[in-house]
Amino acid sequence: MPSQNLPQPNIPGQTNDPKTGDSSSSAADSSSKATYIFPKTTPGVASRENPAGRPPAKATLIPGKPLTEPGDPNQATAISAASNSDSTSTGLTAQKATMFQDLEAEAKKVQMPQPYVPSEMKATSKPVIAPVGKALDTTPGVSSEELELTRPTSSPDPALQANQEVSTPVEEDTKTEQTGKPPTAKKAKFSLPKPVLIVLILLVVGLLAFVIFNPFFADKKPASPKPGENTPVTQPKEIIDITYWGLWEDGEILTNVFSEFEAKEGIRVDYRKQSHRDYRERLEQALISGSGPDVFRYHMTWISMLSTQLATIPTSIMTSAEYQQTFYPVAYQTLQVNGGIVGIPLMYEGLALFYNKEMLANANLTVPSTWSELRGVANQLTVPGNLSARRDDNITQAGLAIGNASNVDHFADILALLILQNGGDPSDPTSQNVEDALTFYTNFIKQDKVWSNNLPNSTMAFARGEVAMIFAPSWRALEIKEINPELDFAIAPVPQLSSEENIAWASFWVEGVNKNSSKQEAAWKLLKHLSSQEALNKLFNSASLVRTFGEMYPRLDMANELNEDKFLAAYLADAPFAKSFPMASRTHDNGLNDQLIQYYADAINAVLAGTQPDKALQDIRAGISQVIQKYGLN
Repeated sequence: MPSQNLPQPNIPGQTNDPKTGDSSSSAADSSSKATYIFPKTTPGVASRENPAGRPPAKATLIPGKPLTEPGDPNQATAISAASNSDSTSTGLTAQKATMFQDLEAEAKKVQMPQPYVPSEMKATSKPVIAPVGKALDTTPGVSSEELELTRPTSSPDPALQANQEVSTPVEEDTKTEQTGKPPTAKKAKFSLPKPVLIVLILLVVGLLAFVIFNPFFADKKPASPKPGENTPVTQPKEIIDITYWGLWEDGEILTNVFSEFEAKEGIRVDYRKQSHRDYRERLEQALISGSGPDVFRYHMTWISMLSTQLATIPTSIMTSAEYQQTFYPVAYQTLQVNGGIVGIPLMYEGLALFYNKEMLANANLTVPSTWSELRGVANQLTVPGNLSARRDDNITQAGLAIGNASNVDHFADILALLILQNGGDPSDPTSQNVEDALTFYTNFIKQDKVWSNNLPNSTMAFARGEVAMIFAPSWRALEIKEINPELDFAIAPVPQLSSEENIAWASFWVEGVNKNSSKQEAAWKLLKHLSSQEALNKLFNSASLVRTFGEMYPRLDMANELNEDKFLAAYLADAPFAKSFPMASRTHDNGLNDQLIQYYADAINAVLAGTQPDKALQDIRAGISQVIQKYGLN
């Protein structure tokens, strides 16, 4: 049925006033049969029923009754067509009165909208087609020229629709009677005002543009197949859990990188930060017993101690050539077992020269780049300035923290660096090159007296301004800044013994995979992800939020990203030619490093106590050989 929002038809000369003879009835339900009752009149001829000779009155459609012809016996029971008189007809039956009362009551409930009447309608007497969506019926004997439309109902109540009257003006057509065919209804012209038409067009265009360019519609994925269909359903990827033992870094720093990796690979990481105390023993025991982690951090010098528990990197993760092109040479040189690479570094660390900028500036000195220059600068910065006046108990400002093993932090790294630069092998202590390096080291105290046993440990002394220069890894800068935020210091590369070959010192931690793990593939995927440029950048930035700087990048292609960093640039400048040996300080391994360091500390103390260097080294030779054999150092 027509929508109740459509405007009422407005035919010129027709009103809703019953005095004018117009009808206000609504269309009946399309499923009901209609009955037309015709007054017994002759069209256009004056009679008792039509004294004025007016055109035929409107026939009344009564729902549920068969269509009757004029003069039908049932006419007496039908409701009369609209009256042409000026007064209200008193001949309405009780049924008609009741129907009008019902209609009036329903009309109060439903407020019909006032029709919009286009100007074209007002200017013509042509009939108007029925509301859009409802066909106009034509009946034999009824002229389409005089068909009038009734107001469409606004009530959805079927009972009301069935009881409403539909009045249609009827005019007998002599041509129809002769041919017996119903006349063809003329098509009504329907047009919208231009403003309305323009608005509709713009709305349609806008809707199309919204659908086409909206990413919601563009990226919408096809609906999932319904149950019972043969389309295969993709099962969610199974989550793989791996355990990761770490050192130094809190889990919060790695959280974002782990989350990205889990979303990408479906591998979840259980990160467990370990204490450095007895870490090497606990790790080794866990790996041997089969309860060890899938991924773990270990020091680069622990290869010989963990070689049987370390998995090698599969070529599907990284080939040997790719490894050498990615990381600094010292990683490839150190992290090999039987020709296979057993670790991936996520950081780099080494040794560098810290110097007090104010002290050097006041003495008009430049930063030394060779050991010879360093020895001269250290002498000039030591107070008392007169060498003959210096005693171990009266040095108020040391030039350089070096020469002993008691209060020089990282003394073993410094001595090992000197041995390597001098062409010696720390595993062979009786060689001349090792002896010369030991002599040179101890002479900074024995001959030059630029450092004292009575001063605090070198890091603390530097932070207090009691020593002009020290050797230290980068993380010591964090301690110094915390102790004395106002201290103005800088960091330079380590000095060299020879201009022919530069050799620096490397000592850093790497990540390995448990050889007995059933999740080696997932573990290596994690390490490859963590060692990517993107992940390393994120790790560095996350760490820099909680401290002054993060870990240095271990990749060759990332060196330039920190070459202006005042704390880290010097280490990375030395990284391409750095070397390593198991005399690294602060590994806390209670094994290879700590035991070798202790033997060399004994040699230093012996020399400072008056023993000749060759004799001191001869005394430690057996012990060093025993340690190397015990831990399988090649």
